[in-house]
Amino acid sequence: MKRRNKGGRLYKGTLLVLAGFGGLMYIRNRLIPLFGDDYPWSFVWDGERHGNLAFGDQRYEKVKTAKDLVRSQVSHYKTWSGRTVAETLNQLFLRTEDKRWFNIVNTAVPVLQLLVSDWIGQGRIRLKGISPSLMKALYAGYWFGTPHLSATALWQTGATNYSWAGLLQNLFVLPYSLAARDKSFNLPVPLAVFSGLMAGWSAEAGAGAACLLSGAGLFFAKRENKDKPWQWAGFISACTGLALLILAPGNSYRYYVETYFNDAMPTDFSDPGHVPKKYLYKPEMFKHFFLHSYVPVLSRLLPLQIPVILYFLQGRPGGRDVTRRILALSGTALLIPSVMMLSPEFPPRAAYSSVTYALAAMAASYEHLDLKTLNEKYGGLISFAKGFAYTYLGINIAASLIVDADWGGQLKDTEALLKSHTKDETAVVPQTVVPPLWSAIAGDRAVDRPSHEFMCIEEDPKGIYNKAVAAYYGIGSVKATSGKEHPYNGKEALSAQLKFPVRYIRKKLRKLFKGSIFKR
Repeated sequence: MKRRNKGGRLYKGTLLVLAGFGGLMYIRNRLIPLFGDDYPWSFVWDGERHGNLAFGDQRYEKVKTAKDLVRSQVSHYKTWSGRTVAETLNQLFLRTEDKRWFNIVNTAVPVLQLLVSDWIGQGRIRLKGISPSLMKALYAGYWFGTPHLSATALWQTGATNYSWAGLLQNLFVLPYSLAARDKSFNLPVPLAVFSGLMAGWSAEAGAGAACLLSGAGLFFAKRENKDKPWQWAGFISACTGLALLILAPGNSYRYYVETYFNDAMPTDFSDPGHVPKKYLYKPEMFKHFFLHSYVPVLSRLLPLQIPVILYFLQGRPGGRDVTRRILALSGTALLIPSVMMLSPEFPPRAAYSSVTYALAAMAASYEHLDLKTLNEKYGGLISFAKGFAYTYLGINIAASLIVDADWGGQLKDTEALLKSHTKDETAVVPQTVVPPLWSAIAGDRAVDRPSHEFMCIEEDPKGIYNKAVAAYYGIGSVKATSGKEHPYNGKEALSAQLKFPVRYIRKKLRKLFKGSIFKR
């Protein structure tokens, strides 16, 4: 049974949910300063010295002008990776230390992503027709379904590589979904070419999925003699972008650097997305990726398939075209992590695009469910499930905000200390530590301890991030104290985790209420 919008009440409720989601993401963006890869990526890519993410004697030169940006990306394409579109956006926003514009854009991206996922699923662009209950489901699905939410959608370098790239891919796929529903839909060929190139040249797994879905849309349109020039142009452009991405000379050179030169490659299986070089494409690699990347990604995708399963149990009430769309989107969502098993690297966040298509399939299915019958039969169970889910969501959001405020506050204190040592020979800073209690509750919806420890300032001043941070602030060298000295690792760890986050939250709130809400 289809539900129809009953006037402005549902429309306002949907806007309220969307605004709440946007407000939460904006606050989280405000709480997280520059971190990890953000520092190396602030400089022109030094391909002559194995790149900014390898050990060596790099020449650090900040990206300030358009010429610097082009020079950096050419070097990056030749010596590290083909992700020119994503990394151009990243370095464009890293040109300045002020995050205000990034925070605004990075709030708009996930908000728009919820809408675009619905539009792809429905095959039409709408806002008023989205019920508040569906928007809540999309909100919760995005929050819990996104692999490593903090690293994928909030951390600056991670967001441009995954959530921004995912949105570019979805915006490219959207017209093919619109054309599948409305055969008369048309798109200017130059726009289709541009969109296809941006999607194909963005990030590997999602780009391949975009080519697959656009190819499927073109196939069915051709079979019905409804194909249009823009569909061909977009598909060819996306495949061209994917070729530029995959065949970049930097991909093979990076493999050489990381395998035979870079001492930072893991020596054990502590990193879920990487394995020691001696185990590449051996049973140990596939086992490691399956347990630590594939299973976590799949476990977040499967709950999003519940509306899809119910859709089929109710006899596919949407008809042939809707069923075909649901199968294509659901199948693509499940295919992405499966393909990633064949990659030499499989950090869970690399499968980000899978959740966007799972949300689209969920939206397409949800619209055609007979909710009245489901409520009559399973009303008590549904109410219990909703209550549990919203309670858990609230607790998880609160814990994530506490982690962001506490950890972000520590980083800001470190930043202030580094700025006071500008032009000094050496700076020693306290090691930052993610609060274990709150991190255990937030999980990877906030920064988790393994991710933090992988990209934090080390005790060794020759560490990748130590060198980049030192160059960023104009200091000879930077090193951190031992994390064992941090209050969170001491005897008073529990009381410290209850006291310190409150201090950082109060400090941030004071800034917000002083009229600096759009500042860094």
